[in-house]
Amino acid sequence: MLSSKRTLICCLVAILGGYINPAFSEDHSSLKVAVSFEMIKGLPQNARCLERVEETLHNVSVQDMPWKRIVESLKLGKSDITPCIFKTPERETFLDLYGPIAMLPVILVRRDGQDIHLGNIKDFHGVFLRGTSLIKDYTTKSMRVSETSHIRNILEIIRNGRADYSLMPGNFIEDRNTAGLSISVIDEIPLYIGISKKSPQKTLIWDQLSRNVAIVSRNISISNR
Repeated sequence: MLSSKRTLICCLVAILGGYINPAFSEDHSSLKVAVSFEMIKGLPQNARCLERVEETLHNVSVQDMPWKRIVESLKLGKSDITPCIFKTPERETFLDLYGPIAMLPVILVRRDGQDIHLGNIKDFHGVFLRGTSLIKDYTTKSMRVSETSHIRNILEIIRNGRADYSLMPGNFIEDRNTAGLSISVIDEIPLYIGISKKSPQKTLIWDQLSRNVAIVSRNISISNR
């Protein structure tokens, strides 16, 4: 009788709410997804970072938090997963990185007429979005670099001559005033889904992702306009 009741319940769940993976079905096993909605806005639409995770993994709890807190939460295992992250040697110490799931174009923003490119940015003053890993990826400690909190501030600082260039994800300038500025795609960075090495469900998460989320390859035309 008990077995029959369980079968009936499973059938009702499948009809009313779709199949739920038993591994993720219990309340105490809900997957904590750490994400910054502000940062996701600047990612390519085809990245579908959060959507991929929500469609693939069941019983997820999405937590919107600042980037530094996301990193700490993943290090400590307080969060199980983050849907879009760059690969760095330091991050690989506390994350299993699945992917890449999408490629992120990186753009160089400068004033019209300036001859600035990756080969000579060391001679110029850069301004970056505060907290971005692009500073470590593309500059050295000896280079002049400033940080600010908003993309609109970056564009105004460059336009007014208080800095010479910036590097940022391409989608960050969508629907913004770029008058007087030149923009080039200079690189692309693979995006990964990051799984905390301290997550008790890391093996199950990886298995579900590998079954349902495709891995992409590098395929972009780099411009030097």
